[in-house]
Amino acid sequence: MMTRHLLRTLVLGLTLGTVLLACAQEDDLPIAPERLQEVKAQRSAYLTQKMDLSPEESQRFWPVYNQYDKELETLRRERREGHRALRTDADLTDAEAAGHIDRELASQQKELDLRKRYSGEFIKLIGARKTLELHRAERDFNRELLRRMRERQGDRPGPPPQRR
Repeated sequence: MMTRHLLRTLVLGLTLGTVLLACAQEDDLPIAPERLQEVKAQRSAYLTQKMDLSPEESQRFWPVYNQYDKELETLRRERREGHRALRTDADLTDAEAAGHIDRELASQQKELDLRKRYSGEFIKLIGARKTLELHRAERDFNRELLRRMRERQGDRPGPPPQRR
């Protein structure tokens, strides 16, 4: 039961991460490094509060979480580059399209594998309950971030999304 819930939480987190990537890609808006650091700091504060980590747990948890976040960002960057390459090639053959699909699925699998591996490490460091709370808190934070992005997009006129 717990594993099923954890897996569902992981899949939701993966999906949300994909949505955030898609939003960032569709807009082609570079995120200023200062803004990215600000969001990460807000996320760290939010997660710390929600997980109710003791000072000892924080000392063990954050270096591992930061490494996880770094590896996750690397995978996402690679995925974005793949999406950009796809955008610029409108006349794909079926074989090329199939290749892009395979690469996308492989990328998603890598991300899921990373999340599984680090979930195991987090459980060892802070326990299963706090790891589950971490996933919930990440999901809640990402929802709030997405909501704010949508609000900002609604305030700003822009071109309609490109369709093929």
